[in-house]
This record gives sequence, C-alpha cells and structure tokens, in this order.
Amino acid sequence: MHPYRPLTTNPTPACVLAYNILAPTHFLHETACSRVRIGTDLLETLTSITLRDLNDKDFYRLINAAYVSLRDGLDLMEELQHRLAAQAAQAT
Repeated sequence: MHPYRPLTTNPTPACVLAYNILAPTHFLHETACSRVRIGTDLLETLTSITLRDLNDKDFYRLINAAYVSLRDGLDLMEELQHRLAAQAAQAT
C-alpha cells in the first residue's frame, strides 16, 4: 500500500502535494484543525473589509487561499473519519 494520498487541491495532473496516511492520528487532526483555522480566518477577514475597496485579483487570492486551506483540512478529516469507522468496526 502506498503511504501517501494526494490532496484534492493539487493543481496539476501529477500528484505533488500529498499527506501520509500512516501519520499518527493526533498529527492528522492537528494539521486538519490548522488548515480549517487558516481558511476560516481568511473568510472572517473578508467580513471585516469593504469589498468595494478590493480589486478582483485580491478578492480571488483571498477566496482561493481560504478554499485550499479548507479543502486540505477536509481531506485530512476524511482520513480521520476512515480511521474512526475502522476502529468502530473492529470494536463490534
């Protein structure tokens, strides 16, 4: 089994960005939380600025950065969900 799974946000057909599916659970969780926190912080920034003062390129950069961070966090949380489901199945 290959120990790395590509992140959904890879911008190219060849997988460049990946995470280690064998990493300790608490590291996956910590990294997922960090990515989600970064994404939500960026989106919260958008709520505190006046959009008319923001040009289209800057708006796109903020939204794209939030998307990538949130999507990466979700990829890691999905890995955690698979682990928890497997643990639950073993316990029954």
